[in-house]
Amino acid sequence: MSDSTLQSEVTWPDQWNGLRAVWLFCLVTAALSIILELLLPGLAGPMAVAFVPMGTAVILITGSAGKQQVRPQLFSRPAWRISLKWAVISSAAAVGLRLGVSLLALALGHRFQTGPFSLPLLIIFMLFAATEEIGWRGFALPRLLQKGWSPLAAALLLGVPWALLHLPLTLPGMLSAGTPMLAQSLVILALSVLTTWVYLAAGRSLTAPTLLHGVQNALASLNYGLSPEVSGWSMVVVYVAAALLVIMLSRGRLGLREAQV
Repeated sequence: MSDSTLQSEVTWPDQWNGLRAVWLFCLVTAALSIILELLLPGLAGPMAVAFVPMGTAVILITGSAGKQQVRPQLFSRPAWRISLKWAVISSAAAVGLRLGVSLLALALGHRFQTGPFSLPLLIIFMLFAATEEIGWRGFALPRLLQKGWSPLAAALLLGVPWALLHLPLTLPGMLSAGTPMLAQSLVILALSVLTTWVYLAAGRSLTAPTLLHGVQNALASLNYGLSPEVSGWSMVVVYVAAALLVIMLSRGRLGLREAQV
């Protein structure tokens, strides 16, 4: 067997399991998501984009370690196991964030009303949140931590492309039309910190960030009737304050324990 034949049968180099895999994941996920958002009108774009992080992670794992490693890393029972305590905390945090936005807007004199909410709607939001979290917290975050990144630095780094791919949604005719781009980006960065916190504190359970992410999305109905600008900046105040509180109380470790490194 020639050297060229041997090389063609070897999977991607080991470095694609580390930082290079994270950079490639962020680049592909952000670029493909933005393209889909601009090409697919209405809700079709955001719905398709929700599956991009998971799809990218699956492809990268398959290319570097083989398809047999996809399930153990992303879909195994241990990866999704969660205690009742952290299931409640993650869900309660999501409720608290949305209620905080409503109370702040009310205190500032803005009128609003609650929008439609149903169990099927919650299930849909949870599904979309899960496919996103599989990529960001299930694939990218552990690799940054393994390479010595602090939880806070990793959360902020991943928050940048995550925020970037949400920016087209603020354009006219899009899902978040009228929301200030800066406000949208700050909220996503704060949410990246909060989802990283519950993920690590819950013992690296993907269920925890999925609950926080999905429930707070579903409960956007609590802020129904607020203008995009008022809603956007109110979310900045509440979400950033919550993220700063978590950073302070955890001393920047965001729930990471020595045994998890």
